[in-house]
Amino acid sequence: MAKVKACYINILETSTVTLTLGTEDVAFPLYRLYDRECSDLFKITAAATFQIKVNQGAIKAIDRLLIPAGHNLSGLTLTFSYSDYDADDYSQVEQWTQSGNALIDIPLDSSMTHKYWKLTVASPSAIPQIPELFLTSTYEFERNPSRPCDKDKRFNVERLQEAGGQPRYIKHGEPRAYRLYALPRMTAAQSTNIQVLNDAWDGCKPFFLCDHNGVWLFGELLSPIGLAEESSDKDSCTLEFQEIPA
Repeated sequence: MAKVKACYINILETSTVTLTLGTEDVAFPLYRLYDRECSDLFKITAAATFQIKVNQGAIKAIDRLLIPAGHNLSGLTLTFSYSDYDADDYSQVEQWTQSGNALIDIPLDSSMTHKYWKLTVASPSAIPQIPELFLTSTYEFERNPSRPCDKDKRFNVERLQEAGGQPRYIKHGEPRAYRLYALPRMTAAQSTNIQVLNDAWDGCKPFFLCDHNGVWLFGELLSPIGLAEESSDKDSCTLEFQEIPA
């Protein structure tokens, strides 16, 4: 069973984000890279090489780059680099050619603390689009949630009923992945980290969860975590998580 993980911060939200190559399309602005809304896309004005620069104020460590599905970077050459003085750039991962338009998950070698991060996309043949750019730190659960878990789908369907009792349905979108994890008898350390995750979620900031099967989902907590004390230094909670479709 894979280790359950969560990525709930994005350093772009507390950084200065600019384009050092390429021109922002004002109808698809740069801030859409960090608005936590995957259906809103960032685009540039023309099919040309572009570079996104992230200038941190208070430096936070990151260990992962995530770009959700909805981009059109398949076949393009991407470079992810860093700098401490906005001068020489150093590649954090090997330059790669993106294969497919599914989620891009680039784990770094270790937790890195650098002031500047740059993502460069070279020579697109069509105007590129990106839904979100997460530069984040991965929280790996000290102890996995109990099994089994509830992993039923949630259908995005409205049910209506005629006066005669005949049901009618309106389908508003595709089914959403759902996970309900129980976390009994957590240690004090895990309880503290779950509270940090919950505070970062803040009831309105969707985040990435890697489930027990190693599948990354972008979504939200549907209900309070119900943090409760079971015994001395042992807490319990539940995480009710639902995917937000792009």
